[in-house]
Amino acid sequence: MTDEGNERLVTTPRAGDFAVVDSGMRSSRLIRLGKALSRHGFMMFDHAVICSRVRGGTVYIVEAMRSGAQENVWRYGDHDHLWSTGQVRTSASAGKAALAYVDKPYSWLDYAAIAAHASHLWVPGLRHYIRSTKHLIGSQLVDRAELDAGVHLFTDRRPRGYVRPSDLAELILEIRQLTPEARQPADPSVPVQASETAGDRRSKRSKVS
Repeated sequence: MTDEGNERLVTTPRAGDFAVVDSGMRSSRLIRLGKALSRHGFMMFDHAVICSRVRGGTVYIVEAMRSGAQENVWRYGDHDHLWSTGQVRTSASAGKAALAYVDKPYSWLDYAAIAAHASHLWVPGLRHYIRSTKHLIGSQLVDRAELDAGVHLFTDRRPRGYVRPSDLAELILEIRQLTPEARQPADPSVPVQASETAGDRRSKRSKVS
């Protein structure tokens, strides 16, 4: 592989961009069961956050919490993660929209509902429960905030609210070519993301074929 193939691109999140994260946090047994039954929806990344604003080089995110969603300073720089910046179309307005969901909680029932849909189980009121904005896991919050800002991340006619971290990760991984504006010098005060290059993609395709 050439030196260009080993190039690492630094990504500075912008308001409205989202990230998937391997949080490393231990969940309750019921939530772990729901994740396990969601057909790999939480295998590589178990959490999703959205950038609400960037102030003085500090990135703020809105993330789901069991006690209620919160706005926090980005704190997952040492965890495996992927940002959507320059790869998935988002709206800066989604960052502000996400703030409207602060204090919205989630429970094991949200994971159970996603697992039921993933397994094609018929449950009365399931779609209504999944699309409700009164309780949101991280990936649902990201999708809803983008939708409120006029961005439809998914066009596969999935039920509204049926979004797992793996679904968001697939969006990012499908479009690995960064836009020119995402190519910028490293800034240690903001999160970084290693981006796959065209050389990496060609190497992977040759292995598959």
